[in-house]
Amino acid sequence: MKKRILALLLCVTTAASLVGCGSKDGETADATETVEDTQTAELLPAVDLGKYDLKGEDYVTLCDYSAIPVTITGNYDVTDEDVQNYFEQLFTHRGPFYAADDTKTTVEEGDIVNVDYVGKLDGEAFKGGTAENQNVDVSNNSAAGGSSSYIEGFTDDLLGASVGDVIDSHVTFPENYSSNTDLAGKEVVFTFTVNSIQKEIALEDVDDEFASENFGVDTLDEMYQQIREYLENTAAQNKISDTYSAIEDYLLANCTIDVPEDYVADVIEAIRNNFINNYCGGDESKMEDTAVSYGYDSLDVLEKEWSDGATSSIKLELVVKAIAAAEKIEIDEDEFTSYVDTIVSNNGYGSADALYSNYGYGDSVYGENQIRVIYLARLVLEKLSETAVITEAPAEAAESTEAVDATETVETTEQ
Repeated sequence: MKKRILALLLCVTTAASLVGCGSKDGETADATETVEDTQTAELLPAVDLGKYDLKGEDYVTLCDYSAIPVTITGNYDVTDEDVQNYFEQLFTHRGPFYAADDTKTTVEEGDIVNVDYVGKLDGEAFKGGTAENQNVDVSNNSAAGGSSSYIEGFTDDLLGASVGDVIDSHVTFPENYSSNTDLAGKEVVFTFTVNSIQKEIALEDVDDEFASENFGVDTLDEMYQQIREYLENTAAQNKISDTYSAIEDYLLANCTIDVPEDYVADVIEAIRNNFINNYCGGDESKMEDTAVSYGYDSLDVLEKEWSDGATSSIKLELVVKAIAAAEKIEIDEDEFTSYVDTIVSNNGYGSADALYSNYGYGDSVYGENQIRVIYLARLVLEKLSETAVITEAPAEAAESTEAVDATETVETTEQ
């Protein structure tokens, strides 16, 4: 479900991921897995964008925005069916789930076994070798569900064990074991405690105990209530986002904007340089191949996205500033500082300056200006939405939830 959150896009739609806008310092984007890590040419310098702290009223003739007609299309009401469907997606996505099978006491081929274990080298526990309450697949020598495989022989000695047994298993790490080179080629002893033999929980067997053990709530009803609250909050945010997007579209279509071409040109150059530096190893000759590797028909198509996106973003920036000036909407510095601190904390930036540098394509002055414009846009759009004439049109088809993430609703406990 693609949503424009506030819509002052500093990066160009799909190209955002390519130019690195929004990625954190030290975070490696997927592109670096296909582009060589080593720099093959001198990096291009940041473009001086800090000089473009323009006054919107100098470039914009405002339209009548007192009662903007807005039509939004979406599913903003949450039904019992929505809640159940979401849980079923959640159950499938996070599963399989297991519970102790009290009818089984001896580990057989094909069983999932819940164990604690401690790994020791020369009698000393080693880092990463201890775990509790782990479900292991003894036949496939892997974690239950196949999420990860173990070193050869790890689960062999569990076959034939009984619930409650404590077993020492001698295992040798491979010579090329790179996760911990101190263990490479070494024989270690894993001491297993067999807690239970597990059975997979079917959807129809979900009960209060399941909700408590896997989602950290007391009852199934409470779990469903938390899912409902999550879906209702999401729907409310989507409604706001859709409203803001429609208001933006109206403003861009009806205000007269004298676009400063030098500003647009410099932003496009900054995006281009960022793309070359981050995804082409500083080598301009790799631009075409890199663009194609990301699904673009050609570099020209990508560059048109840069141009269209930069133009649209600058137009919106100027309109937002013009309305803010007309309505005397100002940024509260304490609230803005808190807003920035939240972004820094939630997204792993080391500092506000790192955030600003990222959003400014290396120019932290411009980056701070842009974060301020994003914050100001939220204030402006919030005010305009209060007087907008909003019509809700029924959605043609319900949009399915994309990747279901249990951590966004209630916490799950891995079984």
